[in-house]
Amino acid sequence: MFTSKGQIEKAIQECSRELEKSPRNTRLRLKLGDLHLRNGDDGKAVKEYLQAAELEAKEEMNTRAIAIYKRVLSVAPDHVEAIRRIAALFVKEGLLGDARGCYEKILKVRPDDHEAREALSSIEGVKQPKRDQRVPQMDEALTVRPENLLPSGPSDGATTSSPDKDLELHYHLGIGYKQMESFHYAIPEFELASQDPSMRFDCYLLLGECFREIGDSEQSKKYFELASKIRKLSENLQIAPAS
Repeated sequence: MFTSKGQIEKAIQECSRELEKSPRNTRLRLKLGDLHLRNGDDGKAVKEYLQAAELEAKEEMNTRAIAIYKRVLSVAPDHVEAIRRIAALFVKEGLLGDARGCYEKILKVRPDDHEAREALSSIEGVKQPKRDQRVPQMDEALTVRPENLLPSGPSDGATTSSPDKDLELHYHLGIGYKQMESFHYAIPEFELASQDPSMRFDCYLLLGECFREIGDSEQSKKYFELASKIRKLSENLQIAPAS
């Protein structure tokens, strides 16, 4: 863990050199973005995140691309191009309601944005199935930095129904963040997804793993215990120490 500005700047230099050798390495680019963010340079962080998202989108890794664009919005909530690209990916995934929300947000920032207005018009009138649960909107989930994200108090429950598509997206976003070792970003996505009883057990397990990875053994144990109330876990999994 870097403890001084000098150490962070040295890490930035080393990471930049590695990226020169592997410019398509998304994980390295995300790491560089995180280092810039810790160094207080939000602009450079956003630039790296955008490039990483574009790389994932070109490979049709839509969920991972959305996850990275959301990381941009955690730093710059009104970044119109990031919102626009998330909207386009939502459309590709068939999540027209989420796409509509993105275009509406763009129009709040830029009322004369013709591209957003045309896109919004093209999806208006398309009926979306009603949800029994209210899914938190983008503004509510993305205006905090990772160090300020705290776990919510999930409730116990059994897996009985098919996944809610909106909450399933949060689950896959969490998977994308976890694969990129962005555990602080994965945690709130799994917490949202755990609202769906059909995904609750898996989310609790993944939350336990994420908290274990960041060294929070108390929260890790809590989520493994919650999972064990739904389905019996092995003793080894429940007492696994922080890595």
